[in-house]
Amino acid sequence: MYDVSALKDRLDRLIQDDQPALWELSRYLHENPELYLQERKACAALTQYLTRRGLSPQTGTGGLETAFLAECCPTGIRAPVIDILAEYDALPIGHACGHNLIASTAVGAAAALGAVMKQEKIPGTLRLVGTPAEEAFGGKIVLQKAGVFDETDAMLLLHPTTGTTKIAGNCKSSYRLRAVYRGKGAHSGSHPEDGLNAADAAVVCYTALGCLRNQLPSEVQVMPLILNGGEENGLIPDKSEIAVSVRCFKMSFLTKAVERVRDCIQAGALAAGCKVEIQEEPGYQGRVCSYVLAEVVRKNFQLLGEPVMPGMVDDNGGEDFGNLNRVIPGVMPYPTLLPEEKISNHTPRFRQLALSPRAEFVVQLGSKVLAYSALDLLCDPSILEAAKVELKELQSQPDF
Repeated sequence: MYDVSALKDRLDRLIQDDQPALWELSRYLHENPELYLQERKACAALTQYLTRRGLSPQTGTGGLETAFLAECCPTGIRAPVIDILAEYDALPIGHACGHNLIASTAVGAAAALGAVMKQEKIPGTLRLVGTPAEEAFGGKIVLQKAGVFDETDAMLLLHPTTGTTKIAGNCKSSYRLRAVYRGKGAHSGSHPEDGLNAADAAVVCYTALGCLRNQLPSEVQVMPLILNGGEENGLIPDKSEIAVSVRCFKMSFLTKAVERVRDCIQAGALAAGCKVEIQEEPGYQGRVCSYVLAEVVRKNFQLLGEPVMPGMVDDNGGEDFGNLNRVIPGVMPYPTLLPEEKISNHTPRFRQLALSPRAEFVVQLGSKVLAYSALDLLCDPSILEAAKVELKELQSQPDF
């Protein structure tokens, strides 16, 4: 048996001692934002940090150039396998989702806990998985399909927020459709009767979708965008496109809503006399709740003196972590960058917050809560068993 409280004190000291380096790493990522699958500077900086602290990361994990994997298994007893995940891709406006903090807290936790595991010969495997391309492309899904998470028993992923610190609950699944309408070009002044207006098809579709919204469950979001409607005023366009994103919590609602969206797309084609090609792409699957793992994280936030919202908090966003934690127990702690106010991420203000004095505090707080929680899972297998039973029961529900 291990004195978990004493081990957490050691983790606390290790992370505090390494705080300057962790914050410098976070600053570097923030000042060098890279879009999905281009995160070469970030991958190099994170793997160099891990190497200097006694871990041996391997890059190119799952066939993705900017993915990496570092693991610590000091006794040779691999089970249980606990993953801490890192994200580090940016948005076009920079790190306005705080991925610089996600990455720095992940490596901070892994380095500290890896050192303690080696010193105390703690059985099990701690893995730090660098997962690129969350904002687009779905890097975690690629790694999942490549078998990277086949051994994993539980996973942790931190994400910054604003307002009160929380533990993430459900988020929405998504589905994307793109309709390409093809009509017949003509001069709209002299020979309009010769044309088939592809832009009209997109407008009819857009209008039908607006009517459809009033007949869908309130949790369903349908978000259309007309991408083009011609190139020159006075000419009937022969091509137009509309993109539609559908989001909701319940998979049965999503399936039915997508069917209705297809009908609206076809209605546009029929009304305008155009042909239509529909391209479809499943989006991220919605994150689900692991109350068992959430309680572990909550107790560690409380141990660190951080106020936390009660329960698990649902949100309307999407995250490729959902594809994973529908199969493997996983939880996302959300420490706050702005306790007194709730604002949107993906905004210039959130980007500023990700490099604020509070962000420096979150690097230390987040590293500790991840390390503490992973230690609890390594030292108490009963938690993992309970989390797996909970997930299995959830998977059996009709709307899973």
